Amino acid sequence: MRKQSLGGFAWLFFAIAAFGSAPVAAQNFQFGGDFIIGLPQDEFRDNIDDEGYGGSAQFGYFLGDTPIMVGVDVGFLNYGTTERFETFSPDIPEVIVQVRTTNNILLTHGFLRLQPQNGAVRPYVEGLLGFKYLFTRTSVNDEFFDESIASSTNFDDLAGSWGVGTGLDIRLWENQRRRGIADVSLTIGAKYLWGSEAGYLRKGSIRTEPNGDISIFVFHSKTNMLVPSIGARIRF
Repeated sequence: MRKQSLGGFAWLFFAIAAFGSAPVAAQNFQFGGDFIIGLPQDEFRDNIDDEGYGGSAQFGYFLGDTPIMVGVDVGFLNYGTTERFETFSPDIPEVIVQVRTTNNILLTHGFLRLQPQNGAVRPYVEGLLGFKYLFTRTSVNDEFFDESIASSTNFDDLAGSWGVGTGLDIRLWENQRRRGIADVSLTIGAKYLWGSEAGYLRKGSIRTEPNGDISIFVFHSKTNMLVPSIGARIRF
């Protein structure tokens, strides 16, 4: 199934190469930021009880006067954090530090989007291809300033990722002179991202045994996710 899905999105690179090599009269650039929610699906949901929350940044450009945009979307999700307080060391019991463990996903995708360039409301559909980087980190932080003193990656893995998305941009402001910023829009959308199998941790995966040793329980599954989003776009 993974090979079929990846093959189905091979058109993304062929289309980018074809349009990128064609002469274009003008380019409309776009930059945006979103608040995103990661909703694990299928067997991924069976292993992770918590939704992920985070943000993403996107950069793209229209190819000439066509309704075709190519670009890159990078997002970060945190799907679980645990904290506890410990003495700095047995020899310095007067100093208390915070031990924080976070479970995270870095989402990085190239996309090919079909969207009209003009109009107060501009719906779109897109295809995406990239990867998910799943990692868990533990840091020791100063209790007062919340600054990291030391940190370590407990576990990480990489999964291929591909999907489809849809949404719409609602124009909030337009520069009639067409100089500098062209317009600012509110955007609402969602992506469904299939993902290959990967290993990952969740809350409670890292346990301290009575003898002081650490045990890590790793879960494995496909990494399918639904990612709703809301944010803003600036075209220039």
